[in-house]
Parts: sequence; C-alpha cells; structure tokens
Amino acid sequence: MSTAYLSRLTLRQLHIFLTVCQQESYSRAAEELALTQPAVSAQVRNLEDLIGEPLFDYVGRRLSLTPAGQAMRRAGQDLMQRLGQAEMELAELRGVMQGTLTLAVETSAQYFMPGQITAFCRQHPEVEVRMRVMNHGEALKSLREDRHDLTIMGLVPDDRRLSFVPFRQNRLVAVAPPDHPLAGVGDVSLNRFLDFPLLIREPGSGSRRVFEALYQSRGLRPRRCQQLGSLEAIKAGVRAGLGLAVLPREACADDLDAGRLVTLIVEGLPLKRSWCVVHPRARQLTPVADAFLQALIRV
Repeated sequence: MSTAYLSRLTLRQLHIFLTVCQQESYSRAAEELALTQPAVSAQVRNLEDLIGEPLFDYVGRRLSLTPAGQAMRRAGQDLMQRLGQAEMELAELRGVMQGTLTLAVETSAQYFMPGQITAFCRQHPEVEVRMRVMNHGEALKSLREDRHDLTIMGLVPDDRRLSFVPFRQNRLVAVAPPDHPLAGVGDVSLNRFLDFPLLIREPGSGSRRVFEALYQSRGLRPRRCQQLGSLEAIKAGVRAGLGLAVLPREACADDLDAGRLVTLIVEGLPLKRSWCVVHPRARQLTPVADAFLQALIRV
C-alpha cells in the first residue's frame, strides 16, 4: 500500500471512520458526531475511494470491518493516540495538564465515577474527559480493541496482556421493598432467597455473572427470573414489588438511605469485590491518563 494517497487523508475523515468503527453503525456514529447519516456515509465513501478498498461489509444486518478496514482502524487509533500524546507533552512544556481522557466505565460504576472525574477536572481544568458507560461484555470488547485510555470494571479477566489496579470496594447486596416478607427477618438462606422472583441484568453484566457463580457453586438456581434492561429498571421493579435483586450497594444507595429499598441479610452476601482501573499493558499511558489513574488509587 503506497503512502502517497494516504497523505491526502484528513484527520476529520479518520475521526469519522473511527467513530463508525466504535459505534458499529452509521446512524449511531452520526448521532455521536452531531452529523447527518448521509454526511457520515459520504466521508467513509471518500476514504474508501482514496484507499481503493472497501472498509466495511454487512454480515446480515451487522456492520463489520473488512481486512482493509481493520488495517486502517489500527493505523488510525495509533495516529490519534500519538497526536494526543504530543498535545499533552507540548502542554506539559507550558506547565499545563491538557488533553482528552477517554474512559470506558461499567454500568454500576456510573454512580460514583462522575464524582471522581469532577475532582480531577477541578485540579486540571484544561482536561476534557469523555466517559462511555457499558456493560461488562462491552467493556471487555473495548479493552480488546484498545478503544479507551482507561477502563473501570469490577471483574478483570485473567489475561497477562492487561494491567489493572484495584482502587475501590464493590459490594453486591440483596435488596427488597420494605414491605417484603423477608424484610427484617434476619438471616435468610440463599435457597429461600432464590424461591422468590428475581430481577436480573442482561447476560453481559458483571454483577449478574458474579451472583450466578455464587448460587451455581452451591448447586442452586432461581425459581423464576425476569431480565430487565438496566439497573434503573431493576431498582424500579424492586420498588414496585416485581421481584428481589442483587445489586451494587452504590447503585442503590439513594433508595436504601430513603427507605424505598431495604437490604436483606442473605447467606453468602454481600459479595465483596473491587473496582479496578484497567488498560492493555502495551498501551503507553498519556500524561493525563496516568495522572487520573494515580488520582484514583490515592483516594
């Protein structure tokens, strides 16, 4: 592949292409970029004409990268990271912490991460932070594709290619509405807890995986489950008496403090885990990402 025609590639085209890669959709990329879908499609077509190869294929209704698209994504991510690094190094020469920090944050961490970001940005007002909330499965995919500077997750895979540091306790607790028969009972066996309808997250959820591992290790299973699409939906379902749930304590702290939900004392719970800040070992952290990581682990 000659680089002569690649010299005509613009950073704007590359940014749009990488956004389509990340969103796996022209329409979602357009929404993210505040552009129309035809404008996004036109920029990708211009890039394909420049390269002389298609960048995307449709497999069924799913957008996927061609081999040329995969090569361009790797090159594009590397270029954007290098430019970001250069921007921060130049800012450091002026005595300023400046640049963009991209974070992938598991759903349950969205309840405390804004506070961490606020404290960091007060100290470094020239830094722009972009936080994307996703479930555990999506966070793993983001790590594999090295999409973000840092990832905040509760269940880190056993993978030597990843570097991680625990920085905060993550407690999973059983919750119920205050008028539930188990409320105030005292010690409740796990088997009895599972006799009641249970509200659960989607299969990609880390908290769901951790709780499943607990009852499966004891040869148990819930009698009846209903899968709801988000933590907020599950909390609303528990408040309405639709079922019980096992949730991160921080995700339901407001409801517990206000008495809209109560914690049950269930065998094997709370499950104590740690929130970790994770990144691929091969990624050289930018000054901003390193400063944020250090700020997290000092708290």
